[in-house]
Amino acid sequence: MSAGVESPKNTASRVLFGLHVSTLGWNAALARAEALALSQREPATIAFFGEKRLVRSLFRLDRRFIPKRQLLLPAGGALLHRMLKLVWRTQPVEAAFSPVGFVSALLTYFAQPRRIGLIGDDKGRLETLCMHFTRHTPWHEFVAIAPGANPSGRLDLLIVDADAGDQIEKRLEGADIGLVILAGRGLRRLARPLPITGRPQSSISKPSLA
Repeated sequence: MSAGVESPKNTASRVLFGLHVSTLGWNAALARAEALALSQREPATIAFFGEKRLVRSLFRLDRRFIPKRQLLLPAGGALLHRMLKLVWRTQPVEAAFSPVGFVSALLTYFAQPRRIGLIGDDKGRLETLCMHFTRHTPWHEFVAIAPGANPSGRLDLLIVDADAGDQIEKRLEGADIGLVILAGRGLRRLARPLPITGRPQSSISKPSLA
């Protein structure tokens, strides 16, 4: 793997209120995420710069948890869009990423089977998300990590379905992970109970719970 994929900060970005916000388009961002997931180095992190984080950055409240190897993707929202156009009027950022859209696209982008974990504080939500993503990309292995448990074994990708607090951070220490995506509460609509269709579900296995 080339040296150019070792740190997310090597990619195109601009500084906004002290944070390096990515200017990558969709294709480049997905390719970058795949390279990070397959890296054997210290885990990299992808987070989303939305309106909540914008407000926190304005008041310098968003400095506690900023990993060294973080790719910060701009999210949607009218306020954020106007702010980016105002600050970067000569080269506006056109791409907007949401946790739902980016995670779903990235799972499809992974052509080869990968082991993917989901971690959070709600066991039912994690299992529902695993079922949803298994239907979406059945060639991957999805593992729901029980609240209070730590990841085990190699995970190419770990999706954090919660705000990244001290407890989550401690559970990730020393784990063998390629890429961590901090989805926050952005996957909530995917965690709604699946409708009962009356069709047999034997082809979809129940996700494992680590």
